[in-house]
Amino acid sequence: MTVDELPLLRSEGSVVGRLSPLMRQLRERGPVVKVRTRTGDEAWLVTRLAELKQLLKDRRIGRSHPDPENRPRYLDTPLLDTLVRSDDPEVAREIHVKTRAALTPHFSAKRMADLRERVAHRVAGHLDRITAKAPPVDLHAELSLPLSFEVLCDLLGVAEHDEFMAMLAGAGRLDESEKVAVGAQELFGYLGELVAAKRREPGDDLISALCEGEIDDGTVCELISTISFSYLVTPSNLSAGIALFASHPEQRERVVHEPELLETAVEEVLRLSKVDESFQPRYASADITIGDVVIKAGDLVLCDHYSPSFDDRVFTDPETFDVGRSPNPHLAFSHGLSHCIGAPLARIELQEVYGALLRRLPNLSLAVPLEKVGMPVGSEDDDEQIGNGIARLPVTW
Repeated sequence: MTVDELPLLRSEGSVVGRLSPLMRQLRERGPVVKVRTRTGDEAWLVTRLAELKQLLKDRRIGRSHPDPENRPRYLDTPLLDTLVRSDDPEVAREIHVKTRAALTPHFSAKRMADLRERVAHRVAGHLDRITAKAPPVDLHAELSLPLSFEVLCDLLGVAEHDEFMAMLAGAGRLDESEKVAVGAQELFGYLGELVAAKRREPGDDLISALCEGEIDDGTVCELISTISFSYLVTPSNLSAGIALFASHPEQRERVVHEPELLETAVEEVLRLSKVDESFQPRYASADITIGDVVIKAGDLVLCDHYSPSFDDRVFTDPETFDVGRSPNPHLAFSHGLSHCIGAPLARIELQEVYGALLRRLPNLSLAVPLEKVGMPVGSEDDDEQIGNGIARLPVTW
């Protein structure tokens, strides 16, 4: 089969809590299937949970490539280029371990407790403004978007919330490559100035903590950009969870009457909250045999941490939203050495939002059908940006 004959990964008008038709078709082909990316390159896509966990634990999968400039790409964006840090897998692994060691202390239990108070305060402020309005209200625009970037800026130590959000949005576009390049240059210039300022006057924030380690300014900027763009999925994830609660009154009422279910409910939201295409690109540093597939050294491997959450070999009734589901071995935060360090903060944010929202608006419901919540491909709001998936979330109460 030629490259042009391979299935093309593309954005679809996905429905919250449902596996997209394309991903369903690809999963039927096998747990590891060859696909064509938007750049026209070949890649291996992992569709099942067991195989994904196996690959994520394999030291031969990482972010190095023997020919970085000519490697196969998932997307044509300079932001993903910063993830490939070496042509030597051992050097790339050493960088990864070193940066994790620098980041981990800033996600300690004490720091997360301090951030929880700040998140709760911000959530309360947003809900005060929202409940003063007459429904319907767009909770994506009024809550998910502003709150997510405020929490990110609190973590990083960025004071200019709106300016930083605009720069991330500009650099995170997947169309008009020249504008993206300019946006990325503007973002890295801003981060460079911010890192220099933190070195002069450190604060109690993540950028200052990284500056205290033995990491050069360029690497700190790359780390901050990676963390920031990973966080771009948070607004859509938040809104997807709100849509799930609002469209499943029986599950919403369970959490309202049994608040102790909130933690398992958040895990179920994490399992089901993907709305659109979102893959983590990695590369094989040696040949890897998985089932009847041989992934060759240098091949691009796309790790989708959400579609395996619909794996019917692991989850009973995988498209059913069950706030009491246990166990719930989803891989929303990846696995092994690539497990997301920021997972505790993401869980805190979701817990605080859903807990407060259901206490204050126990009769929350969607003002549009669930199928209309996701952003249709080709709509005027479809600006092809990293992390996109939901354009609006009108609700009533």
